[in-house]
Amino acid sequence: MVRIFFLLLFSTNCLSTLLAQEELPDTPKYDTNYIIDLSDKLSVRVYGISKHNKFEINESETEQTVKYSPNSNLNFGVAFNYKWFGFGVAFNIPFINNDDHKYGKTKRFDAQTNIFTNSLAIDIYYQYYKGFYVENPGSYLPDWKPEYPHPQRSDIVTTGIGGSCLYAFNYKKYSAKATFVQTEMQKKSAGSFLLGGYFSWFKVLGDSSFIPFELIDNFDSTRHFNHLSVFGIGIAGGYSHTFVIWKKLYISLTLVPGGAIQSFDMKYQNGIAENKSGSFLSGRLSGRFALVWNSEKWYTGFTTISDNFIGNASKDLKNSMSYQVGVIRFFYGRRFTIKGKNH
Repeated sequence: MVRIFFLLLFSTNCLSTLLAQEELPDTPKYDTNYIIDLSDKLSVRVYGISKHNKFEINESETEQTVKYSPNSNLNFGVAFNYKWFGFGVAFNIPFINNDDHKYGKTKRFDAQTNIFTNSLAIDIYYQYYKGFYVENPGSYLPDWKPEYPHPQRSDIVTTGIGGSCLYAFNYKKYSAKATFVQTEMQKKSAGSFLLGGYFSWFKVLGDSSFIPFELIDNFDSTRHFNHLSVFGIGIAGGYSHTFVIWKKLYISLTLVPGGAIQSFDMKYQNGIAENKSGSFLSGRLSGRFALVWNSEKWYTGFTTISDNFIGNASKDLKNSMSYQVGVIRFFYGRRFTIKGKNH
């Protein structure tokens, strides 16, 4: 699966390069009354980034939920964009992420890429996380207080691979690049309907059941699994709109629901229940939000991208498990004119 991810990542970058090379400067593929192209300027920015991979298990009859989250890090880095090419690198700052005593230690490898052409938004990710904590212990531990350490599960491991591709119908007036890559400027408010497809593979396993000991009696034995993998492929469609205020302030909202055919494989420890496998229909809700100040010389703001996958663990365990992947970025950047360019 890792090889498949990097093959998709390489192929997608090649696709975006070819699409960018096809855009002739004398025949822009956008309405110049709405969009200004700034890709011929060198854009350099500093940024902070936090990625996450969460999952939760639900008991529909008792309405009990257990939420697991990794100990997320806030990393800082530097990046640049010029023409179609962009590159960035971020590093962990130890004294900022000094909370292992409360949330435990998480080992991770998280690679995410978001590629925007004039008409396409392409997302691909590969995630490996080891070490989680219970996000909502107060819902089942009456004496627990927020200042206490969260219950921790260093044995839980998740692996996720996924991707999506969305086509923007109104790409001549609506620019995702202006908001999420800052290689363009959006002169007027505009939006677009979106349509595309996605795939996802998610696996979570642990040494024992994911249900905390205190809740064992509240969950049916069929919920006490310690290994689950799901794979889905589906279609998605939605709408995105960027509001331009004072000519330079962008507020961008995107909502893209989707549906997929999903297969699953569930296993139990010590044979407490029969292993299960099969397929079912599942849902996905993808969202983006951005608040950006964008001028020709400098830009700043923050963006967030989140994918929420909702589905059964089997036909008779409806909505027993869901998971979420996402990223939050905040940044400050400057643009520089390359010598020899005419403006």
